[in-house]
Amino acid sequence: MRNGIFGLLMAGAALTLLPSPSSAAEFEIRASHVEAADSAVHRGWSVFEAFVENASGGRIEVTILPASQLGGLNETLEQTSLGIIQVAQADESTLDPFHKPMMILGAPYLFADDEEAKAFIASDYFDKMRRGMIEESNLRVLTAASYGFRSLTNDVRPIKTVEDLQGLRIRVPPSPLSIEMIKAMGANPTPIPWEELYGAMEQGVVDGQENPIGLINDYSFSEVQKYLTVDNHKIGLNFMVINESFFQSLPIELREAVLVGAEMAAATEYGERNYQSRVSAVSQLEEKGMEVYFPTPEELATFRDAAKEPVKAFLTEELGETFVTETYEELDRIREARAAKAM
Repeated sequence: MRNGIFGLLMAGAALTLLPSPSSAAEFEIRASHVEAADSAVHRGWSVFEAFVENASGGRIEVTILPASQLGGLNETLEQTSLGIIQVAQADESTLDPFHKPMMILGAPYLFADDEEAKAFIASDYFDKMRRGMIEESNLRVLTAASYGFRSLTNDVRPIKTVEDLQGLRIRVPPSPLSIEMIKAMGANPTPIPWEELYGAMEQGVVDGQENPIGLINDYSFSEVQKYLTVDNHKIGLNFMVINESFFQSLPIELREAVLVGAEMAAATEYGERNYQSRVSAVSQLEEKGMEVYFPTPEELATFRDAAKEPVKAFLTEELGETFVTETYEELDRIREARAAKAM
C-alpha cells in the first residue's frame, strides 16, 4: 500500500496478460459490505471483482455480498477474522475492536482534507498500525477510500453552532469515540447500527444523525430529516479488509492482483463520493426539501472547541499519551511536507 496506486497498477498491467485456465477457480473470495447494490462502494467492489478474476486468469473467483446480507460491519469483520469469509468492509469507527490503536482514525478534526488522510494511510506510521492488527486479529487492511466528511442532520431545528445541538438525540455508530464526541458537543449520543438507522429516524427514536453528504442523499435521509449542517467534523473512511491467513495462502502473483484490485475499488468509490460531496449531493438534497446550512468559520470553531479537549483526554486514556502525541506529530510531518511542495 505504501508504494501507491501507480506501482500497483503497473503490476496490474502485467497481471492482466495471464491466460484464463480451463479448470475451475483455485481460490474463492467471498466479500461482504453493508451498502446497497447501487452504491459507490458496490461499484468499486465490482471493479475489484472484475479485475481480480481477470488478472488471476480465473484462478480466483470473487463473490460480492452487498446490503448486510451476512450481517453488519462488526459481524462481518469478525467472520473475516475467523476465516468464514475472506473480505469485509470496515469504516473509521469499526476497526478498533480488532486493534485498539485504529480508534484514533475516528477522532474529530483529525484530518484537514481527503489528501491528508490519504497520505496518512500510505505512511510508514500507519503501516505499523496495520501490521499490529494483522498480528492481533488476522485482519489486513488492503486499502481505504474517503467517502466524504461527516455532517449533522436532524428533524427538529437548524443547527448553526454547538449550542443548537444541546439535548438532541443524535445517532452515532456503536463506537466509544463517536459517543464521546457527540456527548462533548452537548447532544445525547444514541448508538445504532447502520442497517437500523433509517428506521430509527423514521420512528423518532433519534432526532438526527451524522454521515457524509453522499450517503445522506443516497439513502434518502431527506425523507425523515429536515435540516443539514455541513460541519465536516470528521472524515468517513471505507476500508477493504482481508483475512491474513487467506491472503498469505495465495501465490505472490495473486496477492499482487488482489492488492491492485483493491486500490482500483478505492479509486472508483472515492471518485464518485468526491463528486457527490463537492457538487451533486447538496443541490439534490435541497431539491428534495432539506434546508442546508454552511456554518461560518467562527460557528465551526464552536463545534471544534467543544469536542477538542474531551476527545483528546478520552483518546489519551484509551490509547496512551505517547501514541496520541506521536500520531499528531506524524500528521504535522505530513502537513509540513505538503506545504513544502506548494512553495
